Amino acid sequence: MYDFKTIQDAQRLVLHDSLHTYKVKNSSSSIAGQVMETPTKKGAIALFSSKDSMQKAHGVVVTSFEALDAIADRMTHWTPNTFNWLGYTQNRSSVRGHRENNLAQINSLVVDIDFADAAERDAREQEVLGAVTVADLFIPTMILRTAKGFHIYYVFDQPMFLRKKHGQFPVLKAAQKMSSFVRQWIQKRVAGVDVGCNNFGIFRIPRQDNLIFFDANMLIQVSALMKWSQYYAAQVPVTDQTGDKVISLSPDEGRQVDQAWFKALLKVTTVKSGHGLARHNTVMTLALAMYQSKVSQQRARDVLDVFNSNLHEPLVDREVVQCVRDAYSGGYRGAALSYVQGLLDQWVPNFSGKVVAGIGWHKFAKPRAERQYSHAHEWRNDVLALINRMGGSAASVAMSTRQIQAELGISPASLNRVMKQLQATSQLKRVQRGNQPTLLTTVTMLFKSAMVSRQAQSQAWTGYLTTLMPTVSATGYEPTVGTLTEMQAVSGDSAPPWGMETRRRTG
Repeated sequence: MYDFKTIQDAQRLVLHDSLHTYKVKNSSSSIAGQVMETPTKKGAIALFSSKDSMQKAHGVVVTSFEALDAIADRMTHWTPNTFNWLGYTQNRSSVRGHRENNLAQINSLVVDIDFADAAERDAREQEVLGAVTVADLFIPTMILRTAKGFHIYYVFDQPMFLRKKHGQFPVLKAAQKMSSFVRQWIQKRVAGVDVGCNNFGIFRIPRQDNLIFFDANMLIQVSALMKWSQYYAAQVPVTDQTGDKVISLSPDEGRQVDQAWFKALLKVTTVKSGHGLARHNTVMTLALAMYQSKVSQQRARDVLDVFNSNLHEPLVDREVVQCVRDAYSGGYRGAALSYVQGLLDQWVPNFSGKVVAGIGWHKFAKPRAERQYSHAHEWRNDVLALINRMGGSAASVAMSTRQIQAELGISPASLNRVMKQLQATSQLKRVQRGNQPTLLTTVTMLFKSAMVSRQAQSQAWTGYLTTLMPTVSATGYEPTVGTLTEMQAVSGDSAPPWGMETRRRTG
């Protein structure tokens, strides 16, 4: 268990000095201390005392670290990303203003992983720990154990400040895309990732009874995550079975309700609560598809009432009504591809065919088993997965190239090329030992080893990782519109973007 001072440090690390030091009113600090505080504009966060209070938005607005320290140990949830302002409804019963376009800065990405119950959570903890080092490059800053799962925090070393440009929030869009890619990466490696929850909403607050891992040195550099996101997007090209590029569809060229995925989801009866993309996300996605297809709102309610009543564990009626109302509010164009794909992966795993989501469609790539050759990134993933599996919770593992070749069926030339690529991108470290098998270390192994013995291992892997990423400006990360457009584009370049400058490390 971490001590109370470490918990406070973790909370402050996440918030990046975005609150005042002292309360504006009724501060217990000396007047001299308050006067010394720099009079710069700060933001606000919200805290909630229970999950039920959070769902009803019955919370407390906090604008200073003094106020946070006074109540944090009695709170269960918070907004780890800071808003420009927050207030209360007229009767002061609920918090208002916690919407994405009111964010002042984005401090971290949080991944929510939920299982059926606490027993499954505990049984799969090691599986989770092996899946949350994204691409063997990005390590969580802290991990919180929740009632049925985990909240994984990736704290930025500098916040992403939001600025409105030409009526849009390009930084927010970029952060949403990066968050989506991180969740997709983890979802492919462990079940239960909620890919549909609000990217920058409300999550568990670090406390002594839920914090199971924290290292203040493990901060994510935004520029590196952006480059990785561009690379990750390029690894899943939108192609048909012949390899040709797919032409995007305009919203009026196809109705989502006529697509196979909509009909498949409409037949599902096993969607449950609190298990990745769950009942609310499913109902909302189906409602959005009907909105995009110009189905009347009343007809959408009737269809979803039937769908909900067929579920083994249905939602209460008012939640279905609210989903339909939100879908038809005019704030959306239709069901999003990422949600559709996530729902199919979770509830219709045997679905095959094209997925149409209004503005474009994606057909499942030909399975690797049906191809004669493997892609380079597939071999890289195979090699890392093998080393991580063989290493277990150790910080390194002794393996010869012959052993890897035998396990994977990869040619010596391909393995040599893959190993060089992994070393060049700092995903793998090799230590030659003469005639003995080479010692291999990955970031995932270092992280799992640190979880087993934090104090003994932390300095070794912290020193190794701090040299991985480029430095970010001390004033915070605020990329240009051009940079954001670059990141959001799906590039055809297969070279890892973090190796663009062809820098080589020695030793």
